[in-house]
Amino acid sequence: MQFPPPKIDVEPGEPQPIATKFGLTYDIPPDWDNEWSAVFGWSDDDGLIAGYGAHGQYGYEYCDAVDGATLAVTGATGRRGIDIETAALDEVRLAERIFADDDRMPKVTYTEAQRFTIAGNPAVRYTALVDDVPKSNECDPPRARFDVVATRGFATAEVMVLVVEAHQGLPGAIEAETIDQIIGTLRPS
Repeated sequence: MQFPPPKIDVEPGEPQPIATKFGLTYDIPPDWDNEWSAVFGWSDDDGLIAGYGAHGQYGYEYCDAVDGATLAVTGATGRRGIDIETAALDEVRLAERIFADDDRMPKVTYTEAQRFTIAGNPAVRYTALVDDVPKSNECDPPRARFDVVATRGFATAEVMVLVVEAHQGLPGAIEAETIDQIIGTLRPS
């Protein structure tokens, strides 16, 4: 499967499911933008840091200084040849580069692993809590979270990785409960 599954239409005000090409689906809140077929990512002077599909976003254009600035994003990617623990750790550690600016690094604290199951399959979650984000423009938050879940993929990859990146310390920023709710909806398609 080279392309994502079709968009799942729901009634206004309902959580919006996003089916990934990895055989898993997750829901975003009703007031988010469902960009199911879009890809997004981060890069620096060394190139691409990370890229994701099955995209949801919140607070799009919240800040005029950066075209496309968002308060929170979700996305999925796949991994082959590694276990879920390695996939989750590799991904969450990208927060250091994602929130860095040139030679200025943020302070990143990683949570302990949270292990659970999704439809009987093991899953692991890590969170990078990012403080002292270097400001390169007025849209950069003072703090952020980068939540990562890895579990078995059912199509196109052995492991699926779901990420939720959320700016913190800004008006309208999402709460941890919203991130937990999104992750809690992850299920086989």
